[in-house]
Amino acid sequence: MGEKKTPAAKETAAEAKKSKYGLELLSKYRGAIMGISALWILFFHLWQKQVTEPGKLSDFETYIQRIGFCGVDIFLFLSGIGLVFAIGKSNIFSFYYRRLKRVFLPFFIVGLIRCITEEWLPEIFWKNVLGINFYKVSMYSFLWFVPAIVTLYLLFPLYWKLFSRASNKLVFTAAVFILWAGASVYFRADLREDLYGFTNRIPVFIFGVYAGWLTKNKKIEFTKTTWFMLIAALATGLYYAYMANIIGWTFIVPVSNCSFPNMLIAVSFPFVIAKLLDLLCSIPKAGIIGKVINKFFGFFGLFSLEIYCVQEWLGGKVLAEMVEKTPQQKNLMIFIVSTIAGFVLYLAVKYFWVLLEFVVGKIVKAVKKSKTSAEQ
Repeated sequence: MGEKKTPAAKETAAEAKKSKYGLELLSKYRGAIMGISALWILFFHLWQKQVTEPGKLSDFETYIQRIGFCGVDIFLFLSGIGLVFAIGKSNIFSFYYRRLKRVFLPFFIVGLIRCITEEWLPEIFWKNVLGINFYKVSMYSFLWFVPAIVTLYLLFPLYWKLFSRASNKLVFTAAVFILWAGASVYFRADLREDLYGFTNRIPVFIFGVYAGWLTKNKKIEFTKTTWFMLIAALATGLYYAYMANIIGWTFIVPVSNCSFPNMLIAVSFPFVIAKLLDLLCSIPKAGIIGKVINKFFGFFGLFSLEIYCVQEWLGGKVLAEMVEKTPQQKNLMIFIVSTIAGFVLYLAVKYFWVLLEFVVGKIVKAVKKSKTSAEQ
């Protein structure tokens, strides 16, 4: 007779089976992937080169930093997945409230601090935090990612309604992609060029929506062929990103260096990283290494938005104060300051909402109690 499996063995077997489903694996390591993306964006914005001697190592450092904005595309891909699960949990007003609650307050706080310290006019402040300057002046007026993601949040329920009605979700997604490509080329003489930095990221978001639907509705087992294709897509994206950002290739749409290369990287990199982390965590007696790495990057994933909001502003101040320091000292200080400030902002926002909802709850209870007493 075969040995009975212990509960721990059964749990391990269940986890092993689940790890075959790449989409579920992506959800399992979502926090770590977001943390890696957040630090890659920090690297892109503020990293001071360590290798000063010309050569392949220096070129590699430059290249990895130059394509750090791919972290934004990974965020958008994961956001598309997340919204699929969020849209059905409550009514439309709660959906908007939860999304805006997460992104707007840290954005507003940093805007207010910069308004005071940099002496913005009140008109400039409001136009920046309401996203008016994003569309009317420059995408880069103030923390462009927040107005961009809020725009996608606002439009998502309508897109989801159309997506849900489509009999073939893959064909629908492909049709939207073709429509995007055609519109991007057609309006290239009319659309402000910097806005292509946003519109070029729309396909990554809709791919995320499709991946989210697959995750929620289908158990898709990733075979060796699937993983090979994902690795091939990542390698192609990295090569294309090199050609676009270092050599200067362009392809179809304006600002194409943050378009097709990023699409390939954003839809493959998270899966490959999730698989690598899962493999590390499953190594007998050495799985602690993978778990530590997962926890480390997962920590930064908690407050990835807050790091984004503070990094350039505080990083610029750090660099201004450390002119005589070595690149290593500058990078260490930028990392420390951005981490502390981002985490403090995250906690401030988190507990502000906890306190506000507690107070509102108390007021609502008091009003109901008073109303009940009056009726009696």
